[in-house]
Amino acid sequence: MSKPRAVLDANVLYGNFCRDLLLSLFAAGIYEAKWTEQITREWVGHLLENRPNVTEAKIGRTVALMNQIQPTALVERYEQFIGRIDIPDKDDRHVVAAAIACGAQKILTWNLGDFPNQILAAFGVVAESPDKFVSELIIDNPMAVVGVFKGVRERFKAPPMSVDYFFESLKKNHLDLTAKQLARYHDLM
Repeated sequence: MSKPRAVLDANVLYGNFCRDLLLSLFAAGIYEAKWTEQITREWVGHLLENRPNVTEAKIGRTVALMNQIQPTALVERYEQFIGRIDIPDKDDRHVVAAAIACGAQKILTWNLGDFPNQILAAFGVVAESPDKFVSELIIDNPMAVVGVFKGVRERFKAPPMSVDYFFESLKKNHLDLTAKQLARYHDLM
């Protein structure tokens, strides 16, 4: 079975915790993440605008690390598809265009209403929340996902992140289905 390919909308990359989980799963080869320079500019711009403690240098290092993950996540030459897309938020057409251009099956977004599946179906794409997507990855490949999440949890050193706090963080970040699926592997975390 081939790995799922998903375009990450800017809003799923905005929060550190969700971004870290999604990128760690991508770096581990569990799925293939895709984004564009425009998506990057969008989430970085909002982060710099809303969080004064985040510097351009710090977020620049994050973006550089993201762009080093292989296979490359960057989608180019997607603009040609934008005019064919009619969704409620015209400013999100570039996300669908990126999915079409790279052959992604899914768009991961918290704004599902902006990406009606009845419209996306014509392009062979569905919109899903990161929670649904990651919970399905756990069902399909539990040991690999558990290993990645354990590694994410263990990267927290000052202070260390307990397993219970990791589960609380999942729920606090609207990853309830993920927490439910992962609970079966609590002792392995």
